[in-house]
Amino acid sequence: MNIFITGVSRGFGKELAAHYIKTKNSVFGMSRSDLNKDGEIEKMLIDSDNFYFFKGSVNNENDVNNAIEEAKRKMNKIDVLINNAAYKVFKLPGEMTEDDYKQSIQTNLLSPILICQKFTDYFINQKCGHIINISSNAGMISYPEGTAYCSSKAGLISYSLSLAKYLKNKNVSVNVVSPPTFATEDYRKNYPEINHSKLLRSEQVIKAVDYLILNKKFITGRNIPMFSFKSYIKFVIMKQIEFIGYLFQFRLK
Repeated sequence: MNIFITGVSRGFGKELAAHYIKTKNSVFGMSRSDLNKDGEIEKMLIDSDNFYFFKGSVNNENDVNNAIEEAKRKMNKIDVLINNAAYKVFKLPGEMTEDDYKQSIQTNLLSPILICQKFTDYFINQKCGHIINISSNAGMISYPEGTAYCSSKAGLISYSLSLAKYLKNKNVSVNVVSPPTFATEDYRKNYPEINHSKLLRSEQVIKAVDYLILNKKFITGRNIPMFSFKSYIKFVIMKQIEFIGYLFQFRLK
């Protein structure tokens, strides 16, 4: 397969690119930052004949257009789009700036939407394609510091499921993977004080992506939420409370 991935210079995007290179696929990676040439994973990517890199921002339309055209030239065609690039800001509402909100909504929601739009006709004309949007379980819950991040990731989930309904009869799948904070190589290095054994591993998230694009069955319109057991219980309780609220409306009639 030929796979286009955004946000490959670090974190999950880097490990996702490495996984698909190791499994004999071609990967075109886009990121606003250069690859760290001293990193082990980065060296493997740079040395691979099947990895191509474009330095550019998902928030810049010219960069996106140029990256897509270069990917088509390098790989001849694109089978899979994975929108992975993200912007994380966690502050209380009173501490948030207008720029914080703009950056979050632009990177986490508007840019993935516009990139999907650029790929939609391409995949329809190709008569096949897979779109995977990496969201977060933050898009399914809420907390005081998450006004920007939670809302942008919730929007990405809703958009993806709506797009899936449009494309389901065109042999183009659209799915979402919504993990919590999880232990990538970079996260372990940057936050050594955290007990990473309690976190989801990046390999588990990669398996969810693989399930969606490698499955022999045509899977579309799915959001795969990934919770720790404790968080899952809280999520289920929250949904039960929402359901009770739904029933309450009948008392208002």
